[in-house]
Amino acid sequence: MTKSNRTLNRIILLVLGLVAVIVGLTIGVGVLAPVRTALQPYVTFPSNVTVPAASLWIVAAACAVLIVLALLWVFTRGRGGTSVAVRERNGEDQVTINVALVRDVIDHELAGVRDVVGSKVDTYLVKKQRAARIRVNVRRGGDAVSVLDAVDDAIGVLDRTLGRQVPVLVHLTGGTRAALAKPTRVQ
Repeated sequence: MTKSNRTLNRIILLVLGLVAVIVGLTIGVGVLAPVRTALQPYVTFPSNVTVPAASLWIVAAACAVLIVLALLWVFTRGRGGTSVAVRERNGEDQVTINVALVRDVIDHELAGVRDVVGSKVDTYLVKKQRAARIRVNVRRGGDAVSVLDAVDDAIGVLDRTLGRQVPVLVHLTGGTRAALAKPTRVQ
């Protein structure tokens, strides 16, 4: 629900990581003798390198530009997340409902469902409208239909609690937490 492309983010992180490793090895070879001796069998290095002062300024300027672009990338990503689930205005009065209430209602309603390991609720601003994302961890081998029915009932209770409908995205997962969870014992 962010504005950035996940694959593009991964590619940029990979390229930046590889550049950082190469720069670190290059600096290490020039400064640290153990790094130089460790890499000597794989790469031949010149014994003496002279670098003109002008090229150092070019490298420093390129690094500064890269840092500014990285900061711009970081600060322009992930917009939309908010802690306010509902905000109603009536004249001079304003009612603000925090996402914690939505979490509590959903957690309370899903607490008795056997196949639900846990849930997480986040709220976002999507096209100037508030929406909730509910991620539900389903026990391995659990009945997804009954879990969806329970989530639907929980959303109905949430709508009655808030006094209005909130757009909701439901995401069922079954990751590591669900695989490692203890099975429910029936007595």
